[in-house]
Amino acid sequence: MMLLPEFVRMARQAVRDLRGQPGGPTPPEVVRRFLWFLPLTDDQARAVALRVR
Repeated sequence: MMLLPEFVRMARQAVRDLRGQPGGPTPPEVVRRFLWFLPLTDDQARAVALRVR
């Protein structure tokens, strides 16, 4: 899982860039898009999104 830190870095930047954009994805949706290979529940994606803010 050497790429996981890079995926998290990209998700963090995307959450920051997209936060508050009209019609944009929510932070948990961004996390799920970047970490699509992990079976995250909604609560887990929300928890990750809060940590990467």
